[in-house]
Amino acid sequence: MKKIYTIEEIQFLEQKEFKRAKNSYALMNKVGINCAKKIYKSYLKKNFVVLCGPGNNGGDGLVISQVLKKLNQNVTLYCLESNVYKGDAKIAYKKNHLIKNNYQNLNIFKKCIIIDCLFGIGINKKIKGIYKKIINEVNKSKQKVISIDIASGVNGNNGKIMGKAIKANLTYTLHAKKIGHTINPGMKYSGKISIINIGIGRVISS
Repeated sequence: MKKIYTIEEIQFLEQKEFKRAKNSYALMNKVGINCAKKIYKSYLKKNFVVLCGPGNNGGDGLVISQVLKKLNQNVTLYCLESNVYKGDAKIAYKKNHLIKNNYQNLNIFKKCIIIDCLFGIGINKKIKGIYKKIINEVNKSKQKVISIDIASGVNGNNGKIMGKAIKANLTYTLHAKKIGHTINPGMKYSGKISIINIGIGRVISS
């Protein structure tokens, strides 16, 4: 049986990988490429709407959208202003050359696949404001949703809903399942879970 991780355990593994690779962005880039390739193989020639939040989960989405576009997929990207992004997510923002649509103009059209990169496993406060409105729009749309790492708004350690959460059809979780994927309501909101290799398994025993 594969181990199920806490947020803190995953963050520890990531930090070890950052030190080993001496380049934390390389891990984000690998995440984005591996997720995009799986999406591409499963949903060729679909219309994708990629929703990016303010943190590293949003950075993953910025990489994913760029890779899907290079694979000649139809991609509509929504994200925040440049000054919101920091660190690796800022690098991903600068490397992304798609039209960056504003959430004030959010339009989720029919027969699209939504890629949810609003919030990752580290969320620790209730979702409100513009993000609550975005999640309401996603859930109301009835379109297929792929959440990256965890459905936005689900607490990664206990599966609780942080005020509001996206109801995903699929979750592409990074490296391994987290506790929040296995406990309701988080389990219910995650949909079918696929594990994406991000290259940090070798640091577990080191």
